[in-house]
Amino acid sequence: MSQLFNAVRNNVKYWWLYLLNGVIFLIAGFIVFSNPFNSYVLLSIFFSVTFFVTGIFEISFAIGNRNNHNGWGWSLASGIVDMVLGIILMLYPSVSMAILPLFLAFWFMFRGISLIGFSIQLHADKIPHWGWLLVGGIGLIIIAIAILDNPKLGVAAILGLMAAAFWVTGIFSIVFAFRLKHIKKEMRDLNI
Repeated sequence: MSQLFNAVRNNVKYWWLYLLNGVIFLIAGFIVFSNPFNSYVLLSIFFSVTFFVTGIFEISFAIGNRNNHNGWGWSLASGIVDMVLGIILMLYPSVSMAILPLFLAFWFMFRGISLIGFSIQLHADKIPHWGWLLVGGIGLIIIAIAILDNPKLGVAAILGLMAAAFWVTGIFSIVFAFRLKHIKKEMRDLNI
């Protein structure tokens, strides 16, 4: 039983990485929504940096929890994809502007699948409120399918969908971070 508590304690000590991740996504959503046409170039650069930084945060989380969490591979895979996408987008800004909606659709698809996998792992570990991550993952997959189905919706419509997806991802990441923080506090109060 003490092994279980040690594993949970080690898993929740990096809760703040998900909080930072969520704040980054909320900021990205507000930037997209407030300046959809005037900031497409800036948006391309911002997305590149956001993907890269988010990837580093997730890789750090996965590596920090690799010995104590069975599902750490989901975080590692997600972080690697984010970091590689960020590098590609930073190296080729003109190409990234042309195909940004498709990149983001596939990224949202992967992020949604990753959230679903992580929620299943949380369910297996009997962590409460795992269903919110499942709902968030399904929502991101639906948004990705909408973008892939009709990329000619126009840049404004796609940017609106992307802003909404960033907000959903940000909100779910922040909710998850505070849930991990709450678990950490409960464990500290119980001297576990």
